[in-house]
Amino acid sequence: MKRFLFAAHPTVGHTQALRAIGRELLSRGHQVRFAVPVMKAVPSFLPVPAPLRSAEHVTAGIRADGFELVPLTLRLSSGIAAFMVARSRGYDELDWAMKLFLGETGGSAAALKRELERAPADVVVADCFHFGAWVAAEASRVPFVPVFHSGLPFPAPGAPPFGSPLSGGDEAESHRRLSQLAARMDSTLNAIRRSHGLKPVEPRMLERPYGTSLNVLTTFEQFELPRPELSKTAAGPMVWAGPCLGTKRPTVAFPWERLEGSSKPLVYVSLGTVFNDQPDVYRVLVDGVHEAGARAVVAAGVSLEAMLKHAHADDVVVKFAPQVELLAKVNAAIVHGGNNSTNEALRAGVPFVSVPFGGEQVMNARRAVALGVARALDVETLSKANVAEALKALFSSDVVERSRMLAKQVPEADGAAVVADALERLLDAAT
Repeated sequence: MKRFLFAAHPTVGHTQALRAIGRELLSRGHQVRFAVPVMKAVPSFLPVPAPLRSAEHVTAGIRADGFELVPLTLRLSSGIAAFMVARSRGYDELDWAMKLFLGETGGSAAALKRELERAPADVVVADCFHFGAWVAAEASRVPFVPVFHSGLPFPAPGAPPFGSPLSGGDEAESHRRLSQLAARMDSTLNAIRRSHGLKPVEPRMLERPYGTSLNVLTTFEQFELPRPELSKTAAGPMVWAGPCLGTKRPTVAFPWERLEGSSKPLVYVSLGTVFNDQPDVYRVLVDGVHEAGARAVVAAGVSLEAMLKHAHADDVVVKFAPQVELLAKVNAAIVHGGNNSTNEALRAGVPFVSVPFGGEQVMNARRAVALGVARALDVETLSKANVAEALKALFSSDVVERSRMLAKQVPEADGAAVVADALERLLDAAT
């Protein structure tokens, strides 16, 4: 039995792959603890932002998975930053995201270092943006493994800078903003690392896989923009694991029978768990689905009531949907381009429209378009007409076949088992 300490920020996007890997390790007889910021219960009648409300569900899911929960303190400033992430675009969104991640680093590093003293671990595995876990692991001389998702921040030759606007814009300004954010991140991390007696990071550390023991990428090279220099710039070994779903996933009730009885194409519509408080955007997307002669299956989140009123009789509107299972039954999807939705659509061989709001979502959209299996639309210029036009293009036999062939090029094995194997090999080599 080996002892693993996992850590992540409390969103579905940052925890889903880690939870699947952790469940796989539990099934193999290992011990898994999961550190995550915990928000105190807030009465349902208070106007809590969607990202913070969803954190409660994430924490409950971690407990239900059977992990020992290690609660971390969630600062008020982090709650404000999380709210602003969902309300910002482009580099403003990335700026707030960095404030969120870096603002928690010092406190979580100290807390996790104490946790490792209380209950040692053989390895620390964390979301790549949970820098506190990285600092605590290095200070405690424990191997650290960061998990990187799709929409990778690593430079790709000929591609625009990470986080730059989808519709182009001033590339020089994009480089300037990204350089500012990278410098601030390096400076903040170095100050925290010095306080724990650690060496400073090399400049622009997040533009390369920074784990010295192992780096996990929960995507496939076939799904990514070409990065021929990545293995040379990585601080340690890499494993391209693909999407990590695991064999045991929480089931979501869904009216499957309502998908039957119509010859119209089915289009799945979702804006994820952080950006779903967007009823106006949902309305345009669903109107575009109807304009394309299809019907919508909508995972509306907190926009549920608005969409129940707006949807057609043959649409299906739910708060949450079993996304992986549903992608196997639809003709196309419209997503915000988050890591999970993008990789899962690619893995299912389903063409999709991506409507990114910022950060990694823009990179996800670009790579899917480059693969020829998606269309990307700017949320600022979204209209019923351009949604319908994009969907009609995706319904073509060429795009459908390309999507299916791409999915067939990657291994069928679930990424959670691939990562668990790699972690066991890492620890076996160290003994």
